[in-house]
Amino acid sequence: MTLNTGTPGERKTARHAHASSITHQHITSVINTLIEQSPREDVLRILDFGCGDGRLLSYVLESLSALRPTVSLEPFGLDVSDAAQQEAGYFDQTKQFLDGRHPTVDWVKRLVLISKQDEWPYPDESFDFITSNQVLEHVSNHDWLFAQVRRCLRPGGVSVNVFPLWEVLWEPHACMPLVHRVRDVNARARLMLVFARMGFRRHYRREMTRRGWTSLEEFSQVFARVLETDTNYLTARALCRAAERSGLKISFTYTKDLFSAKALSYLGLQLSHYKDLGPLESIGFFLGKHVASATVLLRRIS
Repeated sequence: MTLNTGTPGERKTARHAHASSITHQHITSVINTLIEQSPREDVLRILDFGCGDGRLLSYVLESLSALRPTVSLEPFGLDVSDAAQQEAGYFDQTKQFLDGRHPTVDWVKRLVLISKQDEWPYPDESFDFITSNQVLEHVSNHDWLFAQVRRCLRPGGVSVNVFPLWEVLWEPHACMPLVHRVRDVNARARLMLVFARMGFRRHYRREMTRRGWTSLEEFSQVFARVLETDTNYLTARALCRAAERSGLKISFTYTKDLFSAKALSYLGLQLSHYKDLGPLESIGFFLGKHVASATVLLRRIS
C-alpha cells in the first residue's frame, strides 16, 4: 500500500513499484517530493552515478512513471570500471537486467562505464536529477566528483545522495561498530578481530566463499585494508566544505525520512512524498547521521 499526499488523481493511480531496497524507495520519494515542490519540464533527465546492478535506476523509472504519468523520463546510468566493489563483467549483467525490465530504452547508449579519473561524458547542464546510493563513501576525491555534479546539473537541478558519513556508529561494509574511525590499519585489524570473535561475523560469512577466507584472523587483516583503500568517510563538516568549494549548496533535508520509510515498511506501507519540517530537519539529521546513512542534497549555487 502506498501513502500519497498528492492530488486526488494521484492518490487513485500512483503506486510505487516493489523496492528491493528501502533506500531505493527513499530516493524515489525524495525526487517525487522535489518535483512537486518545483514543477519542471515535461521531460526529466535522471543520471544514476554508481548505478551498479541497475536496480535503483529501474525502480526510479518504474515508480516515477506511475507517480508522475504526465512526465517523460530519460534515465542514464554511469559507473566506474576500476572500482573494487564490483565483480568483473557486472556491467553486462546490468544491461541485460535493464533490457529485460525496460526494453524500449536504448541502454547501450544510456549506460556508460568510465574510469575513476575520467570526466563524465555528458555536456554541461545535462540532468535534472543526479542520484547515488551508497556510493559517496567510496569516492577518493569529493572535490573532483562535486565539480562533475555541478557541471552536469541543470539550473534548478538536484543531486540526491544516500550514504554513511564518518559520524555513523555502524560501519555497513564490515558490519561492525566504529571500525571505520580507527585510522591505523593494524589497530583496525585488531579491533575487527575482537568484534569477529564476539560474534560480529555477518560480512565474514557473506564473503567467505568469494574471497576464500579461512579464518577470522585472515578476514580481519584483509578487510581492514579493504576499508583503508576502498572507503573515504567524510564528516558532515568536511562534506559541506567540499561542496562549497565546488560551487554547490548542500542540505541534509529528508535524512529523517529514511527511518520513517523503514518503519512503515514493516507495516507494508510506503510514502511517496515527504514534508520538509524546517528547523526540525536539523534534529533529524543530527540523530540520523549516527545511526545510518544520511540523505545529502546538492544544488548549484547560481
